Amino acid sequence: MTESTATAPISRDLVARIGASGPEEVLEARLAAFDAFESMPFPTESSVGWRRTDLAGIDLKPAPPAESVCDIGLPESAKAAGAIASSLEDAIRKTSLPVVSTVRTGLSFRKFSALAQSAWQGGGYLHVPAGADIADPIQISWKGGPYPRLVVVIGKNARATVVEQHDQSAKYLSGRVDLILEDGARLNYIHVQDCARESVIFSHQRAEIGRDAKLVTLNFGLGGRLARTDVEVELQGSGAESDMLGLVFAEGEQQFDYHTLQGHRAPNTRSDLLFKSALDDRSHSAYTGVIIIDRGAQRSDAYQANRNLLLSEGARADTEPMLEIEADDVRCTHGATVGPVDEEQLFYAESRGLEPDVAARMIVEGFFGEVFEKFGQPSVTKLLQGKVAPHVARVGA
Repeated sequence: MTESTATAPISRDLVARIGASGPEEVLEARLAAFDAFESMPFPTESSVGWRRTDLAGIDLKPAPPAESVCDIGLPESAKAAGAIASSLEDAIRKTSLPVVSTVRTGLSFRKFSALAQSAWQGGGYLHVPAGADIADPIQISWKGGPYPRLVVVIGKNARATVVEQHDQSAKYLSGRVDLILEDGARLNYIHVQDCARESVIFSHQRAEIGRDAKLVTLNFGLGGRLARTDVEVELQGSGAESDMLGLVFAEGEQQFDYHTLQGHRAPNTRSDLLFKSALDDRSHSAYTGVIIIDRGAQRSDAYQANRNLLLSEGARADTEPMLEIEADDVRCTHGATVGPVDEEQLFYAESRGLEPDVAARMIVEGFFGEVFEKFGQPSVTKLLQGKVAPHVARVGA
């Protein structure tokens, strides 16, 4: 018996029963993903990609499969434009979705990603038709289920904003998101993770960006005991663009681990990344970012920055940027910082009459504010500012 079958409440036969009512090609993809899950060992603190994670007291045992249900709130403007929202299971019965009928591999294809691709039920599907221009944000809220799976398709030259929220109380979650932008599409996407403090959360996000399309993403992390997030962006068409933003506030003994990929697969593509974390108490963040520029992706422009603010002596941040460049006509830079609140900034604020604690909170708010400003749409990011405000209020100098 392998370690996975000994510890996971799931089997190949169970996956086959889950997928029996769907298309044959989707069932085959489920079984292939489960076979991959079975072949991979459970991680330990000595496993590649886990060596900076403290697993003491953390149970990685997957949850039994169950239906994952989400509420996709289509505003009137989206309905008028012809946007379609349904469960993913209903969608694959009506239309061909290659993203579901193949195993999605990549840097983030690890054990829990494979399980998420095999064991999902229900799920969510959103399609914005070609040419639609939806000004009002589309809200997606998950109501339960351990393996939430979402597919978002933005048609040619369409524009939309999507806010996906996770605030479940389950002990284990492993979700999968696929964002598909056809040529000329524009999508602003926010992923909000505010789950229960004791939750173990895996999030696997993958985007495919077509010619002259643009994706702006913001990953906002606040909940969970251990939260690992993989964000992969594939710039597949000439002129494709991606802005990747991340924001974490951690306290207690929370651990956040982000892995990002900026994949330049076509010429004249651009990507920009800014991930920030503010860490209090004995919390820990780890960031690993990879920029890949293929041989044919000449004239690519890529930037990556990871900034970490330590609010206590017990907090820790690890950062590891990596580059893999095969083209010669590119511009590619990266940077990372880890440190406490700047004493000169504190002194300046105090010299203007602010109390030390008030000054520290103002600096932290400004640290976050850069990310909100880069995303734009204040009416959308106001929700995130409200979520983090009670935590920032406890910050002291």
